[in-house]
Amino acid sequence: MNINDNIKFIYNEQYSNGGKNSPNILIKGDNKDILPEIATLYGGKVKCIYIDPPYNNGDSYHYYNDNISTSTWLRDMRNVLSRLKLLLTKDGSIWISIDDSEMAYLKVEADKIFGRENFAGTIVWQHRKTRENRAVFSCNHEYVLVYTRNLKAFQNSRNLLPVGKDFIDSKYKNPDNDPRGPWQSITASVQAGHAVPSQFYTIVSPSGKKFNPPKGRCWSYNKERMLREIEEKNIWFGANGDHTPRVKKFLKDAKIGLTPETLWVGDNYGTTDSAKKHLLALFPEVKQVFDTPKPEELLKQILEIASNKGDLVLDCFAGSGTTLAVSHKMGRRYIGIEIGDQMTNLVVRRLNDVIDGEQGGISASVDWHGGGEFAYYDFDKNRKADTLSLPTSQNKQVHVKQLNLYELFDQYADNPIVDNVKESFDYSAYGNHLDMSRNCLISLVKKDNFEQYINHSAKVYYTGKKFPSTVSLNKLYYFIPYLKGKGIRDLYIIKIARIGARKEGQRDEDKNDLRLVFEIEFVKQLFDDYKAEDLKIWRTFTDTTLEQLLSVHGYSRALP
Repeated sequence: MNINDNIKFIYNEQYSNGGKNSPNILIKGDNKDILPEIATLYGGKVKCIYIDPPYNNGDSYHYYNDNISTSTWLRDMRNVLSRLKLLLTKDGSIWISIDDSEMAYLKVEADKIFGRENFAGTIVWQHRKTRENRAVFSCNHEYVLVYTRNLKAFQNSRNLLPVGKDFIDSKYKNPDNDPRGPWQSITASVQAGHAVPSQFYTIVSPSGKKFNPPKGRCWSYNKERMLREIEEKNIWFGANGDHTPRVKKFLKDAKIGLTPETLWVGDNYGTTDSAKKHLLALFPEVKQVFDTPKPEELLKQILEIASNKGDLVLDCFAGSGTTLAVSHKMGRRYIGIEIGDQMTNLVVRRLNDVIDGEQGGISASVDWHGGGEFAYYDFDKNRKADTLSLPTSQNKQVHVKQLNLYELFDQYADNPIVDNVKESFDYSAYGNHLDMSRNCLISLVKKDNFEQYINHSAKVYYTGKKFPSTVSLNKLYYFIPYLKGKGIRDLYIIKIARIGARKEGQRDEDKNDLRLVFEIEFVKQLFDDYKAEDLKIWRTFTDTTLEQLLSVHGYSRALP
């Protein structure tokens, strides 16, 4: 399944530089409409997201208005961030540019969406080097808020900053000509706060000198392990064999690099002014380039930390196309979304220049010489992408509208769609007082769940990914499981209908795979044995009432 399977995305050959199957995609349209549509294609697959949304700082720019109420701005950001979270890989991260205007409020909302425990840090970026004398303070910085899908996973996978050969040579040497190559030594002792008795002992060096751990410390290994490390020549006692023991760490096993810092100065990572100069050099005839472009050096740093070649990068506020240009030059796949005219005025032209070998920005530092492709799509939210045509037995076409689970998630993230829960209610006794007019859903049950439905122990039912919107979802009350090869027999009440994840609570839970979840309770066995039932919608669902169902099977309002 790819983007061309959704007819709302219209391939535009005029603006594309490559075929429909290009790994790099530009989409013109509103991200609030587009993100739910691409969630089924790219959910859990985007390694790095960078966004430079409107800051809501009260200014009016050439391409967009940046002066709306804080509540409206926060609502829009909340919706966007909630959708973007679903796209991230487990070790993925999102980087959000912002300034002082809404930074504090955005941080609170982002904490709620991603979890405070997944906040990685705040980058302070020097976006200008000139002094603003008309202001109370000359504000020379902006922020980049960094959140992760899972902080531990991100920490384990993120890249350290590269270091030069001189740095490596100064740290790693080979004074004993170890065939395993250069190494550096680290202390063989640790703080003794959590030590066990086996970490306190005497080490005898090759020269016969005895060493005990320093006061307040213990050896890193127990005695047995330490003797093995000494035998394998992983412990260094100095050239003469009489120095304090140290552990050898080899260059071949090391993850070399520097931990990123949070202060990024303009001399190293560019400024808004340097980014504007780059755009003016690319488009000298354009009277009004983008007002607040980000420099390629800034995005290069982000992508070096948060992604690798071949990873998928997304920017749903593409702006002047910096994220996409840098991704292209660095060998990342990308998706760019932009609603404004700058998509064709700037972004498309900029990427064409990149493909032709444009040498501005980071080109020299990444040895860029051109190549690659991208596909351009227009987005039409009014096209009937949610309608699926299915053949009937008479070879006619049946059109069934599909429920958009991501829209439901936005609407009912914190509240159930249906809530039939009754406190201290005896559902078994309720079987004698059924409401025959209530809506009832008959739905197919997978074979591996048969047993819990046969013995009436089932408590939860998960729908498939595709659920017909023709079902009267907000009016559902009863549920009848359909067992393939058997039929229908038992009646359950839908206590709660909500949005959940497939296999939620289990080890292999996928939070990107949204499903309708029915919390159910057995009420009554309707029939002595299973009865055949012709499921209507997609051959997996029937939306009916209890009265209609019984009449089909030859019963009046009185149950058998």
